[in-house]
Amino acid sequence: MNHTEAIQEIIKVAPESKEEFQEVYKTKNSFMVINVFTKHIKNLIGKGDIKILLKSLNKMNELYKKGDQSLRDAIENVFIYSLDSLTFSCTNAYKNLIFSKIPKDLCRVYLKQVYKSGI
Repeated sequence: MNHTEAIQEIIKVAPESKEEFQEVYKTKNSFMVINVFTKHIKNLIGKGDIKILLKSLNKMNELYKKGDQSLRDAIENVFIYSLDSLTFSCTNAYKNLIFSKIPKDLCRVYLKQVYKSGI
């Protein structure tokens, strides 16, 4: 799956992102596409919308598993890298809930990144 196919998949789970993807510069590459989806997930975390958040996390996992190398790199460098900052202002209970619901593939990538950084 490439970044243009990913846009269609993201719109299925987050129809409100369709408008944002109509801005041409946001669809030029995998990093911009994942950046838009990460902002959507950040908004869901802020709203406390767990049901849609879980669907979005599962979709991100699907994109990671089925995506081409560029999409996988974007997910690792945009979404995974920003997970801590996305949940920084959450209560510990809410943060633990979010991290417990992150699919295993993405969780492994997150833990690899955390351990790689020496934290």
